Formats: sequence, structure tokens, C-alpha cells
Amino acid sequence: MAGQCIARRVRRLSRLITRIYDDALRPHGLTTAQFGMLSSIIRGGPISPAELGRRFELEKSTVSRNLVRMVEHGWVTQTPGDTRGVELRATATGRRLFEQVHPAWQAAQAAASALLTAEATRA
Repeated sequence: MAGQCIARRVRRLSRLITRIYDDALRPHGLTTAQFGMLSSIIRGGPISPAELGRRFELEKSTVSRNLVRMVEHGWVTQTPGDTRGVELRATATGRRLFEQVHPAWQAAQAAASALLTAEATRA
């Protein structure tokens, strides 16, 4: 039954894919989650941590933990929002990092696509 369990197989595939991206991004000091969050902040403009969590379906603690690191590194700023709460913005440093890391992300994307094709063939 374990070999046929879709949940088990999807979780394993998720770990394999995440490892590909994390290995590619690690030399730049980023995790896959941080890169995705930074990308969303850059693309979407000012965004609240709550909205960022909803977009990625992340727990509040996961968003907070990653944002603390991203702010400490100077990639993102947190400022009071117009209504209430906090708005996140990418800094110039964060934007430069994103541009520098993008080729590594593209390589990970290609590797993940190849793995998914192989996994789909076996499935």
C-alpha cells in the first residue's frame, strides 16, 4: 500500500524538487522559500506578510521566520502599511540578488522539469 499511496509519492517528489532548488540557491545564501517570497514581493509591490503567506499557503510562523532572515540580510524592508499592519518591499540589494540568482533558478527549473518528466514516465 505504501508504494501506491499518492500522498507519500507526492511528498517524496516535493522533497526531491525542493532539494534541486535549494542546492542551486544555497551558494547565494537563499532558500527556495525565500527566493519565491522575494520574487513575489518584487513582482507584486508592497504586500503584507499575511497576503504573502496566503499566496504561498504558508503558516504564519514560516513566513515570519523567513522574513526575519530576509530583513536581516537587507533584501526586504518592513514598513507600516496604509491601513494597518506591515508592508513588505524589496530593497535594491534584494533586487540585485534576485537578478544574480535568476540563472541558478533557471538551471534548477530545467533540472526539476527533467525529473518531473522522468517521474511522470515512471508513474
